[in-house]
Amino acid sequence: MRQLAIQSRSQDPASQSRHDDVTGLATRRHAEHQLASLLASAAEQGTKVAVLHVDIDRLKEINHSLGRSVGDACLRLVAQRIVDVIDLKGSASRLDSDEIMAVLPDVTTLEGVLPIVERLLERTRQPIDLSGRTLFASCCIGLALYPDHGSTVTELMRHANLARRRAQARGSMQYWAFSPELLDDGPDRIALRCELRDAFARGEMELRYRPVLCARSGQVVAVSAQPRWCSPRFGVLETAQWLPAARDNDQLHEICPWVLASACRHARSWYEAGSGLRVVVGVPSEGLMDNVLVECVRFALEESGLPAGLLEIELTEGGLMQDPEHVCALLERLKATGVGLSIDGFGKGHSSLGHLSLFPIDTLKLDALFIDDCLDNPRRQAIIRSVIGMAHELGVRVAASGVGSRQLADFLREQGCDLLQGSLWSRMEYSDSSSE
Repeated sequence: MRQLAIQSRSQDPASQSRHDDVTGLATRRHAEHQLASLLASAAEQGTKVAVLHVDIDRLKEINHSLGRSVGDACLRLVAQRIVDVIDLKGSASRLDSDEIMAVLPDVTTLEGVLPIVERLLERTRQPIDLSGRTLFASCCIGLALYPDHGSTVTELMRHANLARRRAQARGSMQYWAFSPELLDDGPDRIALRCELRDAFARGEMELRYRPVLCARSGQVVAVSAQPRWCSPRFGVLETAQWLPAARDNDQLHEICPWVLASACRHARSWYEAGSGLRVVVGVPSEGLMDNVLVECVRFALEESGLPAGLLEIELTEGGLMQDPEHVCALLERLKATGVGLSIDGFGKGHSSLGHLSLFPIDTLKLDALFIDDCLDNPRRQAIIRSVIGMAHELGVRVAASGVGSRQLADFLREQGCDLLQGSLWSRMEYSDSSSE
């Protein structure tokens, strides 16, 4: 096994300029020179070169909540795992704060690279023990192949990055291979970041309210508040399309309190009108590592006058599993305020199954990908039945997102699912562009 030579590396300036101080991996500039040489050799020999763009999930969140030293230690361990997987087959370099490039020369086909990609996903998702804490990291990977997907260093790195963006859009622990249609895959992330910085000042953010129905009665029992960006340049963008740019801008600590306060004020108007609808507000994984979340919830409730029981905080499964002990204590504090708690995206990424009985949650929401095509897949149907039965044994409601057909709604109802949400009821959605 190769070791990252951070301590034993030569101290001469030339060596230092070729290696990253934190990970010991090659720097971006040095890696580009190495890749150029590999491409020249591959052109002469008629071989292929695979370029993998690896993005480490949630590293920024760890840096923000636990400190840069813990984040750097986590990065070193993940980098070492990547080096272990590619072994002597290739090389790795650090591109950015949470991005690593792996290069595999002398490959024959795209299919031949995929087993290595899958091992990278599996190895990087293993728990990390640091200073008495158990942290969970993972990665998304974009893949480009020379000469199939580009003939220059710039093209291959850009195309691997585009594929990585598509993988990230699908969730954590995903990979994607470049294809030409990705060249038109939405707005550039740099342009998004620039425009998003002043979106609030320009009044371009709004909340979209989506109904949550009782599976048995068909009545709307809650409304989920989803922030959207109505950009004059890019059009109407759903949360998943601009959230990575917001993370890059460090704007989530501005956006999340706004969503929470606006949704509570809106729900207060329903309450005054005699409605008992709950409002569901999603909190990204960064919020779970932030000690001000409980105070933000309390302030939003006090400022709006909304009864706590009519607010539900929705948390991602991946966020819960970053630091389960810390999160469990945070959830207990949230629960003490009287709000409801739910897990979103169950079955999509890191499994919280072993901790489910410890978290004081009220609702478990099956991810849309988890139930997709389940009507034609008996194995998925069996898993859905098992999860619903387990949740009910724990006194937890089960919701399903991504319900797009009456047939799927009927199936989930028959299995005992409690709540339903999805495009089948899109005609009932509405926007509140006046949120202040």
